Amino acid sequence: MITPQALPLTDPPRGRVTAFARRRPIVAFLVGAYGLGWPLLTLTTVTGWGRTPLGLAFTYGALLGSALVVSRLADGPGAARRLLARFLIWRFGVARWALIVLALPALTLGIAAASGTLHTPTAGWLAAAGGYLFQLFVVGALSVNLAEEGGWSGLVQTRLTDRHGRFRGAMLTAPLFVAVHVPLQFSPGWTWAGVGVGVATLAVLAPFFRYVLGETLVATGGSLLAVGVLHAALNASGTIDLPGGWQSLPAVVVLALVLGAAHRIRVRRSRRALPDVTTVQPAVLAPASIQDSAS
Repeated sequence: MITPQALPLTDPPRGRVTAFARRRPIVAFLVGAYGLGWPLLTLTTVTGWGRTPLGLAFTYGALLGSALVVSRLADGPGAARRLLARFLIWRFGVARWALIVLALPALTLGIAAASGTLHTPTAGWLAAAGGYLFQLFVVGALSVNLAEEGGWSGLVQTRLTDRHGRFRGAMLTAPLFVAVHVPLQFSPGWTWAGVGVGVATLAVLAPFFRYVLGETLVATGGSLLAVGVLHAALNASGTIDLPGGWQSLPAVVVLALVLGAAHRIRVRRSRRALPDVTTVQPAVLAPASIQDSAS
């Protein structure tokens, strides 16, 4: 759990940019995320040039960089450091780690079995497991998803969850998350029909996915490490050698429904004794100190 210790802001707003970031931190983040991110994604998607450097510039610059700058402007000295410290929260139990790493690939394979599309990978199951782990921790988490969730979960969804609760926070984050991925639909050979299908698929799945990430964010005390690895687990599950490669998409829906049902059961059981805590209040919301504990 992350327990903020609210401290007064000692430095007054300095200029219009700082004042705007303090009044509208999410909008300020979106200005950076979209203003820098859309051109970078469009350039590398349309031309195929510089995928690695431009991809890193997008995730670590446009997303994480914008989140750090806005946190500093909105919450004062030390806010950026406290946001980064949330990547070091890792003590939240073996069961939660198992869910983060294994739930989506297991559900993906389960859906493949149920749909009759499961088969032994060409290189064998051991090679497939190794490939999944490489995609998860190296290609996904380190290269893309940790930095990506530093922005979306660390700043946007954290604030919306604190203000509206985990469900509404996820629903409000989802369309913003979809919008930043629109340029990825314009790969070589794109058609307007293909773009429409791609955006529609993202729009349907994003609320479920953001709920899964929001539930994980709350359950782990605001750990950006947890949500970054979980995001990478979805992408890595999509690389499993299965016909069509679609099986990981309904897996997200199933996981969201399971976590949502489990949450409702916990709420009903706890109402008799203690109020349910559904907000994330990390130090990024106001100058504070981070206290994480195992759950």
